[in-house]
Amino acid sequence: MPENDKPLVADKGAGVAAPAAAVVMIYATYPDRDAALSAGRIMVEQGIAGCVNVLPGMTSVYVWKGVTETSNEAVLIAKLGAEGAERAVAHILAHHPYETPAVLVLPVSGGSANYLNWVRDGTKL
Repeated sequence: MPENDKPLVADKGAGVAAPAAAVVMIYATYPDRDAALSAGRIMVEQGIAGCVNVLPGMTSVYVWKGVTETSNEAVLIAKLGAEGAERAVAHILAHHPYETPAVLVLPVSGGSANYLNWVRDGTKL
């Protein structure tokens, strides 16, 4: 993307717009809050993600092996520098309790420049 075509983000405190840092969010579901929280804590402590949110309760409806299922799950949302996405996905897949976990990498097109920089600073390669 050419420099002038980068999405702009405004920081209230700074009062200026800045190009968005290359940050992604990883969305993953877990069987419960404790599993998601444990995974998230490890990701932050190991520098895989700059920040992780755990949403403790949601309901999923899906077809698994030909049967429609409904499950209560927890959501993990990890924020990290885009260059660490492959490492983060590999880590989640290697330690996840599900046979086929939902793991999605979502690009961040903009946001608070200070926050995006903070997330990137918390990510170690």
